[in-house]
Amino acid sequence: MKINESKLIQIIKEEMAAIEEKHHDHHVDEEGGMAKSQLYKLAKYAIMLHDALDEDTQLESWVQSKITIASEYMSKVTHYLEYEMNLDLQDPELDMEYDDDSEEHEHGPGCGHDVEPMMAVDGAEVVDIYDIDEEDAYLMEN
Repeated sequence: MKINESKLIQIIKEEMAAIEEKHHDHHVDEEGGMAKSQLYKLAKYAIMLHDALDEDTQLESWVQSKITIASEYMSKVTHYLEYEMNLDLQDPELDMEYDDDSEEHEHGPGCGHDVEPMMAVDGAEVVDIYDIDEEDAYLMEN
């Protein structure tokens, strides 16, 4: 079989492409390291806030919302990776004030399960228990 110059160039290009593809298949991104760095900061900030807040500390609604969202996101990621990657997750030994078996641990203290609701349903009509001024409404929307 006689190989002309164009056929030889085509073969070389195909081989170079195969080598390049093989190189990319074995390339490992540092996503795990980046995630670990972000998780470390997240844990550090969470512990700092946990230790700084008292049970009766009043937080603005947007702050409470961000904490709730962050907690929900971490829970979803944890359960997804535990299932999808078969990670063997160990509950950390933290010096916390909450008992693992208590309902308070599941919901967290001060999450609103032991306080009056801000709104009550009176028949089909919703009645505000607390007055919300325009500034509070604006902050809650944003």
